[in-house]
Amino acid sequence: MIRVLLPVFFFILSSFSWGQESVFQGRVDFGRDLASFEKSPPVAGSLYVFTGAASAVRILSQEPFVAEVDFVQGEWKDEANLVAHRTVLRFEGPHWAKVVVAKRPREGGDLLIYPYRKFQVAAVVGTGGFRVLFVPLLF
Repeated sequence: MIRVLLPVFFFILSSFSWGQESVFQGRVDFGRDLASFEKSPPVAGSLYVFTGAASAVRILSQEPFVAEVDFVQGEWKDEANLVAHRTVLRFEGPHWAKVVVAKRPREGGDLLIYPYRKFQVAAVVGTGGFRVLFVPLLF
């Protein structure tokens, strides 16, 4: 029960903490990860919550702000084999301009997304990957 309520709590908290004006109406699926999409594709109109890391960040445009993040989730197959599952996360809108950066800053950066940063994301299926709505948690 805690595993279900904790992500919901962080999801609700993120809508207040990031101050975004996004509203999502639809199905929320906490039970899927990137590995599960190899067997069955993601459902359009569903919100998915993933935990992983950014392997690369590309700022495509400043006005309007658009960034793409190569997102990676790891899965242990057994004690010695780790498999990486990848997708592209697309961050669109002016509220992401202060959050998503192309490289890690020398100081601070506690509330930023940059390469090799682990974070949790709530996203919907988009063109060529997922469109990010919220970032509930940064590790």
